Amino acid sequence: IADRDRCIILLLVDTGLRASELCGIRIQDIDMTRNRIAIHHGKGDKDRFVQFGKRAAKAIWRYLTPRMPADPGDPFITVGPADDLRPMNRGQLRVQLVRIGQRAGVANVYPHRFRHTFAITYLRNGGDLFTLQSLLGHSDLDMVRRYARVAQTDCAKAHAKASPADNWRL
Repeated sequence: IADRDRCIILLLVDTGLRASELCGIRIQDIDMTRNRIAIHHGKGDKDRFVQFGKRAAKAIWRYLTPRMPADPGDPFITVGPADDLRPMNRGQLRVQLVRIGQRAGVANVYPHRFRHTFAITYLRNGGDLFTLQSLLGHSDLDMVRRYARVAQTDCAKAHAKASPADNWRL
């Protein structure tokens, strides 16, 4: 279960997946060669790909390895041990994340918080709005602009603190 939980957290924070999208992934949707996951029937019944990084890839590998050889159509995130392939649902995911948060001493842990964290961090790290829109599966830029405003506020604060001219000791 620890490998599963680590995989869930890394995927949520590294991809911006919605809870229902994470719970709907099948093993065949994961492309470990290209580090991406095919999302079928996302919000608005749209399909898309989401990318994941090296840490998430390692977590996926650790979680899947004990389950091999699994049927490619099996659910990726399951409720019980490896021999119980019932897919986790959004409610179970939420409960599990709350438990993890409590054990870690982190308040207000819920699936959509990871999506917000992904979006803001993606922009803070130099990602662009149009790619973020595609990764999140938004049909327009309205929601993505909200994340951009938060990131811009961060930039203003950071510049005020680190302004080269203001920090000269003349």
